Amino acid sequence: MRINRNKNNSAGNNLNNKYLQPLSKLAATYQFIMLLLNIVFFYEIDNAVNWLFINLIIFAFLIISRFDIIRRMKAWSLLVIIPVNFTQLHYMVHTVHPSDFDIFLIKFDYMLFGSHPTLWMEAFTKPLITEILQIVYSTFYFLPIVLGLILFLSKRLAEFDFFIFQVVYGFYLSYLGYFIIPAIGPRFTLDHLQTFQLSGVWIMETIHHLLNQLENIQRDAFPSGHTAITVLTLFYAKKYNNRYFYFMLPITLMMILSTVYLRYHYVIDVIAGLFLFMIIITTGPFLYKKLKKT
Repeated sequence: MRINRNKNNSAGNNLNNKYLQPLSKLAATYQFIMLLLNIVFFYEIDNAVNWLFINLIIFAFLIISRFDIIRRMKAWSLLVIIPVNFTQLHYMVHTVHPSDFDIFLIKFDYMLFGSHPTLWMEAFTKPLITEILQIVYSTFYFLPIVLGLILFLSKRLAEFDFFIFQVVYGFYLSYLGYFIIPAIGPRFTLDHLQTFQLSGVWIMETIHHLLNQLENIQRDAFPSGHTAITVLTLFYAKKYNNRYFYFMLPITLMMILSTVYLRYHYVIDVIAGLFLFMIIITTGPFLYKKLKKT
């Protein structure tokens, strides 16, 4: 029993001293990019002083490895850092790249389907379906957290860190994608063509308004992060926990459907999200190993 305890302590130390290094380096790199953009576009960004300070604090936190308590906090700190970075996009994306690409995304969808998918879906729109899909859509951020908790609580620390790395990598790639192809989404651009507003049964409107308040107006349509991260979670659930995989399977299908049905995304955004998923699982393991060695 004494030997096992020592092994567990050793595993914990490995998590703090070794396994978290790739994650910290990845997050610090993204934060450094945001810091540079904040400096370059300082006079054009709203609340630039606040965001400069926030970026500096987060960057310093991520590169400090001297104190054990900070090392222990880093994996779970991304639960706060990622939403902060997402909020920052509202102030940064259109300042850095002040052109929306919605017209091109709309044309691509129309070329594929001969119609606007959100308009076509009106024929299948029902309040109960809308209610269910809105609830599913709002769970997006928590789905990878649950799998991370499953791995962490079962002491599969190496798998835990690699999975968290992949999820964070996916978030940051999608965020950088918003800078390259800013798009506001069909709920704004095609609203004048829709013949009715979406309505639910119980709490759909409350969730919808809450998400709007939390997110502000974001240029975050392309690629669909909801698609990429949810499919990524499903992929690793299949590898790490079959029970969670079977729970995730219908959720993933409904999540993908909800992105277009609820008018948050164009179909091309979903296709791009699936392509982003492929990039993550192809390049992520290689990047993880490289960062682990350096």
